[in-house]
Amino acid sequence: MQESNNFMAVHPAIQPTLCVIGFPVAGNAMQFATERALTEAGLDWKFVSFNVSPDDFDEAVRGAKALGLAGLAFAAPFETQLANHVDRIDPDQPPNPWIDFLQPNQGRWVGSNQLGRAVVELVCQAVPEPTEVVILGDGPQARGIASHFATKSLACQMVDHLPLEHLDSGAAVIHADASDGAPFPLNGLETAGCQSAGCCVELSLDTAPQLPLGPQSIAISAVDVLVRRFANGFCDWTGLPAQPSTLREAIEEYFEL
Repeated sequence: MQESNNFMAVHPAIQPTLCVIGFPVAGNAMQFATERALTEAGLDWKFVSFNVSPDDFDEAVRGAKALGLAGLAFAAPFETQLANHVDRIDPDQPPNPWIDFLQPNQGRWVGSNQLGRAVVELVCQAVPEPTEVVILGDGPQARGIASHFATKSLACQMVDHLPLEHLDSGAAVIHADASDGAPFPLNGLETAGCQSAGCCVELSLDTAPQLPLGPQSIAISAVDVLVRRFANGFCDWTGLPAQPSTLREAIEEYFEL
């Protein structure tokens, strides 16, 4: 059995287990995609999904940690509720961030912002030196992404209004969430200014409405973000890379895209 250098030592006869906790957890593709990646990597690991009510969340996390799980992931609405459950935050994270992954490392639980990391990596891949980053929305995802841009000394602004003007090819626009956690509404808003941006990022799998793309704009879809987020988390948990094509195929199959 292959083992990661990242997680707490377990007896070799014990199957390493990963989990995702959410409420509701149904509709989350992480287990489906990660199991494909584990099989491809030749790892005899298990991945489980737990539906946990907010009232039981703290107890559930303490229990998962006590059981010696190899890693934990978190879905809505828990990504902003992990501050009391981490012993250390990834050095790339600012104080009080969005935390969606936990992993044990040398006896301590380390929290990371894999959503923010994925978006920053994809934006900087599309626009290597972004001149401006605009995040549409002021919800939990928006704040988590903004906090991660700050760690890279990349200025960004969260806005809750349009139109957007004076965006050039070095700009990135991220369609995030509103304060209630739902996708930031675009209906009735002027979005033409987005067409001059270098890239546009969508975080919701909902097909409409989405940001308009100009002829030179690079589209970063919600699936692109999920693939990068799952791949980074998989590598942190296991110490091994996950094939992006395997994760993408699993995500698209799960959501019937």
